[in-house]
Parts: sequence; C-alpha cells; structure tokens
Amino acid sequence: MEDGSLSDLQGLMGRLADGDRSAFPQVFALLWTPLRDLTGRHLPPAEAEDAAQEALLKIFRRAAEFDTRRSALAWALGIARWEIRTWRRKRRRRREESMGGAAGHRASAAPSPEETLVARDTERMLAAALGTLSPADLETLRLYRNGERAAVAAATFRKRVERALARLRTAWRMTHGS
Repeated sequence: MEDGSLSDLQGLMGRLADGDRSAFPQVFALLWTPLRDLTGRHLPPAEAEDAAQEALLKIFRRAAEFDTRRSALAWALGIARWEIRTWRRKRRRRREESMGGAAGHRASAAPSPEETLVARDTERMLAAALGTLSPADLETLRLYRNGERAAVAAATFRKRVERALARLRTAWRMTHGS
C-alpha cells in the first residue's frame, strides 16, 4: 500500500469512526487487497477469501472503536490476524490440519512488512499498558513469564498473577479498547 493510500485510509477510517457510512466503499477498496494478501499467506486459498471477508465485516462493525491516533492499516491487519487464528482453530477442531500444517501454505518464514508493522505496534501498545502497572505487578508478571515464582505460597503467587493480569487488562482496555 502506498503512502498516499495510507493517509487516505487513515482519513476514511476516521470518518467511519465518526459514523460516516459513505466511506465504506472506499475503505473496502483500500483494505481488500492487503487483507486478502495476508490471509492468503496463512490459509489455503479456499479459506483465505472467506477469512478476509470476515475481517472486513469485523472492521466495519467495530469502526466506532477505531482510535484515529493509531495506524488504520495496523489496526485492520491486527483484526485480520485474529481472523486467521480463528480459521486455523476451526480447521484443527475438524482435524483437517495438524498443529503445524498451515506453514505449508506460506511462501516464506520471514514476516511480511504488514506483520512486522502489526507486531511493532502491538509491542508499543503493550509497553504503554505495562508502564501503568506498579513495580510489584511488573515483577510478578516477569516471574510468571519466566516460569518462576516469588518466595511465597503457590496459591498466593497465583492470586498475585491473577490480579496483575487483571490490572494489565484494565490498563489495555482504558488505552486501546477491547
């Protein structure tokens, strides 16, 4: 997607967020190809188009949640990534794919520019949410992530982790929505 298209998309998504439904066709035209390309790299052709359509529907349904200070493309691609995960889970439940089977549909193991952008944006957003937590919560989450435990009873540590994660979720929702 070119820089001009990115700024167009940003403005159009802002209009959608404000309730201007006349922007739907233009947003569709700008997002369809990147979403279809992303889903096509991760899903079989028969499912890729359906996943891209589902992602667009979710984008349109959740347009009011869009934060105009964030990248519209990153936001849309993030929704598409979740849709890809949903399709993969459905396939696994149907036992049509082994745990690693979807990798055969991807041309390259290297992340695409879109995936890199989404990952970088997500990391920045997580860092901002983590920055609101207390040092004790941060230490609890660090220990939990590393598979370690503070020098307290197991039940106490589990409760600390539960509370720290609840505060992290709250901080995330306050700054980034659901």
